[in-house]
Amino acid sequence: MLKQIILSLCLSISNLAIAKSLALSFDDGLDPTVNMAARQINNDILSALKQNKISAIVYPSVSKIGGQAGLDIIAEWGKQGHRIGNHSNLHQSLNKDEVTLPNYLNDMQQAHQTFSSLKGFVPRYRFPFLKEGNTQAKRDGVRQWLSTHHYQPGAVSIDASDWYYNQLFLKYQQANDQESLNKLKQAYIAHLLDRANYYDQLALKTLGRSPQHVLLLHVRAMNAAWLDEVIQAFQQQGWNFIDSDTAYQDPVYKLQLQVLPAGESILWSIAKVYGVENLRYPAEDAPYEYANLQKFGLNIEQ
Repeated sequence: MLKQIILSLCLSISNLAIAKSLALSFDDGLDPTVNMAARQINNDILSALKQNKISAIVYPSVSKIGGQAGLDIIAEWGKQGHRIGNHSNLHQSLNKDEVTLPNYLNDMQQAHQTFSSLKGFVPRYRFPFLKEGNTQAKRDGVRQWLSTHHYQPGAVSIDASDWYYNQLFLKYQQANDQESLNKLKQAYIAHLLDRANYYDQLALKTLGRSPQHVLLLHVRAMNAAWLDEVIQAFQQQGWNFIDSDTAYQDPVYKLQLQVLPAGESILWSIAKVYGVENLRYPAEDAPYEYANLQKFGLNIEQ
């Protein structure tokens, strides 16, 4: 029955869906009292988006941006025509036993109060770590809160471990190792294209079509440095960039799958329902990247 519901929702616009379309989303934000380059990183990402005429969505977490100075940086997204969502206050994983439903709901509300007055804010919630609950009570309790507060999902279809590549970026940058940075850039672009293709193939296997994708990235130094080249690489591979409002019109993002633990990429969850074998799990993690990095001449200690 669940598979039939998925198909009925997702095949209903198959003739309207644009093949290989992609919206960019960025998580977390940066605290300028901790990262002195926070404003520059943010400005560089916004500049790359403007140069390429792309409208994106950012999901900030209060704990990641710090105080008013960090909020002012996030506000720039809305001022430049982008969307701003809700990524929680304390950035906790709902799948951890010690994270209770009442505390989590209060955390969501605190973040809403922080971000909802910003220009460009839309009531969309992205779960930290893409974890949507390890019990039915927590999963359904949050879903009820979202419904009551007229929130829409901030789901992703394409997950990618840019956090791991950014660690290497900062390491090579600090060492002034330009040769390794050049190799890492090529490895990172190849990684993102590979992840996009992986999740698109999951969609074709389960839905029979390519949905309007949402890619998960983060507000990080690496993306500030290389976003323009990332965008060009996707375009060269035939991807069409769309805004988040358009992407989230795809009915795939309206699905509320009855799986536990809940979360991950929506396409990963659908594939789990369908019993697709050999799924990457955890959905994206560092060990998956060693072979790709080695292919580009980077020897990483495992």
